[in-house]
Amino acid sequence: MNLQRLSLSTCFLLLAGLVLGQQSSRKDDIDVSVKTCRIIQMTLEVRERHSSQQSTDENDDFAAAGHRCTQLTDAISASDPAKIQAAAADLRPILARLGRPPASPQEQLAALEASASALTGEKLFYKLPELAKRAFNAGAIDKATAYSKQVLEMAPQYPKDWNYGNAIYYGNFVLGRVAVQDGNLKQAGQYLLAAGATPGSPQLNSFGPNMTLAKDLLEKGQSEVVLQYLTLCRNFWKMDYGKLDQWSAAVRSGGTPNFASNLMY
Repeated sequence: MNLQRLSLSTCFLLLAGLVLGQQSSRKDDIDVSVKTCRIIQMTLEVRERHSSQQSTDENDDFAAAGHRCTQLTDAISASDPAKIQAAAADLRPILARLGRPPASPQEQLAALEASASALTGEKLFYKLPELAKRAFNAGAIDKATAYSKQVLEMAPQYPKDWNYGNAIYYGNFVLGRVAVQDGNLKQAGQYLLAAGATPGSPQLNSFGPNMTLAKDLLEKGQSEVVLQYLTLCRNFWKMDYGKLDQWSAAVRSGGTPNFASNLMY
């Protein structure tokens, strides 16, 4: 079954009956897996357009996730609870490696650290931005700081690499989130501007930047630095469909924009 043809409401109705009597946490995990599968399908389509610029490991995991997602949606379509549970169980460790729910932040970090443990050079460089983000999300702040600094230190070695822009953006992004957590708003604002100075990347140019740090600072009253940051983002995010204008207007009016999916990238 095509994931895009399977409505989310239909999935919920099917699952409500199929997992009746099972633990609610298990049902919730399957619900989240279905949502994640929709994101996986869309991501696969984008990655196909940039296949020459992506690492083989990431492509393999996304392809494996796509295959398991098809198995899950087929099992739901067939109203087979045993196959649903088996497909969801097979999918979970792949989603952990990709940093997707229902795998917990701790599972996601452990999975990526395991896959990156023997890597060096360029291959490690590809993993470090995600390692930094996952470490922060898992509450491993010392690791988040170390991974962020490491990727920023390595970035000058790979100025022409497709991942260079990600390294600049997410290295500074995570350090900025740590600074907010520490109460150092001035430093966090500096990191935000350094992140916005990225030259871009296939992912940033398409999906746009993660706006969580900007939102953190807005909630602390730091609207001026956020406006400067949004201006910088125009240099690489040409496919924003007017979002940067909308967000800037909301900030100028004293509000906090609805950043929606840009809080998840």
